[in-house]
Amino acid sequence: MIEVRGLTKAFGETSVLRGIDLTLEKGSVLVVIGPSGSGKSTLLRCLNVLEVPTSGTVAIGKARLEFRPDAKPRLADVLALRRQSGMVFQAYHLFPHFTALQNVMEGQLTVRRTPKREARAKAMQLLAKVGLADRADAYPHQLSGGQQQRVGIARAMSIDPELLLFDEPTSALDPELVREVLKVIRELAEEGRTMMIVTHEMKFAREVADRVMLLDGGAVVEEGPPEQLFERPREARTRQFLSLIMERSF
Repeated sequence: MIEVRGLTKAFGETSVLRGIDLTLEKGSVLVVIGPSGSGKSTLLRCLNVLEVPTSGTVAIGKARLEFRPDAKPRLADVLALRRQSGMVFQAYHLFPHFTALQNVMEGQLTVRRTPKREARAKAMQLLAKVGLADRADAYPHQLSGGQQQRVGIARAMSIDPELLLFDEPTSALDPELVREVLKVIRELAEEGRTMMIVTHEMKFAREVADRVMLLDGGAVVEEGPPEQLFERPREARTRQFLSLIMERSF
């Protein structure tokens, strides 16, 4: 289970997250929506400790870490928490000098200390899972954007994380490449993977989410099942945001 309590993040005098509370049961999917600048990406980066929260508590699986503004967390505690989640970035962030296979192997070798032969076998299984076994020896510049993102998904899964984090995984893709990435994510949801997904793809959010959270101004505006949030939103700000999104889709 994933539990977040009182999570805040400030950059200098600017507060980006303002006391986020959330609970995510194992095997469920939480989709985070909201306008640009609402803190969605920062929330994911704080859960993965790519950004150190200012205060609050994050628990993923057996790892739990409390953040305080007056104390820097121990590196060992940060690494223990970070090992519990795999991140899929908006801009892929593959190592350009590594093949697809090497990119997927790297986390196993450096984070899990997996023997090379075992890491290679698992990486090949994951590339096959995302439909890229035949591109294992290709370098990122030889892959399409959709293929690079699928390698990124395989890489995130390679360390067997408790939680998969997706930061707008299709926003950098041409429209015709979006479908192949969303197909992989849907399959992961059907397998019971625990995931948090930041996306602007509302139709996809309705299909894949167990719960949807609207974030605005660094705070949770509303959270609920997709059928409730999209069809019967309680908050005026939710209704306003969804109406704007619908207008832009036409």
